[in-house]
Amino acid sequence: MEIGLLRTFLEVSRTRHFGKAAQNLYLTQSAVSFRVKHLEDLIGVPLFTRQRNNILLTSAGERLIPHAENIIKNWQLALQDVAISEEQDLQLVLGGISNLWGTFLQSTLPKLADSFPNMVIRTEISNHLELTRSLLSGTLDLAIVLDPPSLNELGHQQIGQIELALVSSYTDLRIDKVQNNDFVYVDWGMAFNLRTNKLFKKPLTPILHTEQSQIALEFILSHGGSAFLPLILVGPYLKSGQLHRVDSIKPVKRSVYAVYVKDSERHPQLKPIIDKLCEYELKPEMRL
Repeated sequence: MEIGLLRTFLEVSRTRHFGKAAQNLYLTQSAVSFRVKHLEDLIGVPLFTRQRNNILLTSAGERLIPHAENIIKNWQLALQDVAISEEQDLQLVLGGISNLWGTFLQSTLPKLADSFPNMVIRTEISNHLELTRSLLSGTLDLAIVLDPPSLNELGHQQIGQIELALVSSYTDLRIDKVQNNDFVYVDWGMAFNLRTNKLFKKPLTPILHTEQSQIALEFILSHGGSAFLPLILVGPYLKSGQLHRVDSIKPVKRSVYAVYVKDSERHPQLKPIIDKLCEYELKPEMRL
């Protein structure tokens, strides 16, 4: 099966429009229609229902999406793998949740490159569920997360910690007043969310809900508000007086984990990488 057929199917499923898919793929609309029809003939079932000004996925089309994505990912990995030079004998596909890239992982990439000069690194940003799926499908080597999945096929190792502090643009703000002063809800995982919800007497109604701490920080600095954010990120703003700690709430430490497939033939190669990641934990002098 041509990879182009699957790419076309995914683009149509994303845009729900043959004309827009054609523009994005630099094809004619008739070529897109032909590719979709050809794929449907190969599989033997319709993938879309075509209504006037509306294209919907069939149940078979919905089920095909994750398989098509995995096939394309594996094909891309295969192309990259065979293209690696003789001097570059290792390829690492490293994934992480968005909140950990800016506060934990981004600074480790140059260090990994220095420690493993013959390694090619590919990165992915996704949520916990998609990272787990990628690990199980073999398209991801390591996932860096806050809440490691409890699956028999997967192992995990703690590689560091981040400290989350409740900060605000408002001075002398008490915990009972946070919900009335533009609280920004940053998703730091189920365990953290359950723990911090107990700090408040009634459910919070956030002005903004985000999975990215940088977005929350920029919102608070420009609009005002409060949020749980990493000390390593907000330290300079606390020192300058742009942000303030809320009601002396102690920082909450969250463990960061590297997740991998236990019985993977790649595990012996990944073990020294995981051990090296443990050495990159933020040093105390880098914290506030």
